[in-house]
Amino acid sequence: MSDTTEEESMKFEVLKAVAGDGPTARLGRLTLPTRPVLQTPNFLAITSRGVVPHLTPDTITRHGSFSGAYMAMEDLVEKSQKNVTKIPAVAKMPCYDGKRLHAFTCLPASVATILGPRRVPAVKAPIGNNDSSIQVFSSNGFQPLTNKAYIDLIATLKPDIAIPLADLAYSSTAASKKQGKGIVKMCERTEEWMEQLHKSLDSDELPASNTAIFAPTLPAPLPLQWHYLSRLSEDFLDKLSGLAVYDTSILPELERYPPLLPLPRLTLDAPSTPHDILRQISLGVDVFLLPFVNAVSDAGVAMSFQFPPPSPSPKSSPNDASILTTTTSLSSSPPPPQTTTTTNSTELLPLGTDLTFPANAASLDPLVPNCACHTCTAHHRAYIHHLLNAREMLAWTLLQLHNHHTMAQFFSGVRASLATSKAQFEQDCALFFKTYEPELPIGSGTRPRARGYHFKSELGDEKRNVVTWQLLQEGQQQAKTTQGKENFKALQGKVARDEADTPVVPGDDVDAAELVREGLGQVVIKSD
Repeated sequence: MSDTTEEESMKFEVLKAVAGDGPTARLGRLTLPTRPVLQTPNFLAITSRGVVPHLTPDTITRHGSFSGAYMAMEDLVEKSQKNVTKIPAVAKMPCYDGKRLHAFTCLPASVATILGPRRVPAVKAPIGNNDSSIQVFSSNGFQPLTNKAYIDLIATLKPDIAIPLADLAYSSTAASKKQGKGIVKMCERTEEWMEQLHKSLDSDELPASNTAIFAPTLPAPLPLQWHYLSRLSEDFLDKLSGLAVYDTSILPELERYPPLLPLPRLTLDAPSTPHDILRQISLGVDVFLLPFVNAVSDAGVAMSFQFPPPSPSPKSSPNDASILTTTTSLSSSPPPPQTTTTTNSTELLPLGTDLTFPANAASLDPLVPNCACHTCTAHHRAYIHHLLNAREMLAWTLLQLHNHHTMAQFFSGVRASLATSKAQFEQDCALFFKTYEPELPIGSGTRPRARGYHFKSELGDEKRNVVTWQLLQEGQQQAKTTQGKENFKALQGKVARDEADTPVVPGDDVDAAELVREGLGQVVIKSD
């Protein structure tokens, strides 16, 4: 990161584009007002309820490895059951520069704020969107967020980057489920909402707010959204600073719209592995959101890959591959059996190490050899292993620091490779695919307790949270038997009372509430 800039508007400069036909990888520099310059390709952290999971603002200031954080509007709005007109707390946050979102989340000045309508990945809504609003999943459940309200909140919160509303179902199969008229309707609604946003933004006030607008591109075939893309490149271009790409398969088609090519591209088509990141970089993506970083940390896994990958010594045997790389270093015990996979007699290296494995219990090695992150320089595997087994919150904090640092080094290596030549980048990508396993380790550790706003369970899904306190097997059976007897006795008593006449003088065991339930004082008039 370089020095903070005082420019009055966002700027993106393509430093070098890899030569070739169609979409290509490119080096760039994204400059946001009052924020450090972001060298691209790069990534942004993902927040939950306005906080990067397990990382406090002071920890980010001292050891953070990212220059921006993505926040969801659904994390910040609530509908009070007592007062439906209640203004969200974030909209009333006092601040000296008008950037209420940044002040509310207490992020360091070096971290840019990116505001979108929903989380990445988002929970699928039970009902669809309408012509004026989308469904968002707040802490009080699903509720509509109108385009007008969202535009007003953008003007009030003043994030560094804002992503307008798009008519999406936020499902992994949304594009395949929507056919014909459904996709056309999605494009028409999004175009209408973009037009409303364009009209509401004053050309003089937009630079003063230091908010850059990244227009969404939709997960739809080009023949169905060509008109929308044409409007972006012709009618809305003066208010746009970038593109928010929901489906990277549309990137090759952007060659048809030259005015959109210089804009930075933020992908919301979240990659699930480093291999997917490299593929999207090859398509021309500049900035990434990576949900798998938080998920891997929660699973107790320390990322161990690097780009370019290390070249093993020709004299070494396949069994020594883990010693020659930054993936495994267990001097006192053999590596866990799940860390390597053999394919066509070639041993693939794991993308990460599960620190809950017992072999780490006595290892004094860093998580990854030669890693310069705070976790690896100040702690060792045995300590993290102990913290994970004890379910200490510090375990996930240290893993987050390491994994975000690993991703920062990964993108730094990508930029260095791109700066060399196209051939070098392609060679490094091919070597990476041959060196590492295609999937990240699942992790066998117990994850932090999941919250209701993170997911919505479907019929037949297993419980996300393990029951902490429960009766022993004998106690469970005894409790069921006792409860069954009590229910049976209560049912017998109710049947007996229903069959008997109401006594003239109630007994001592009958209270007033029960008399009311039995109809005392009610007059029933029967008509002939």
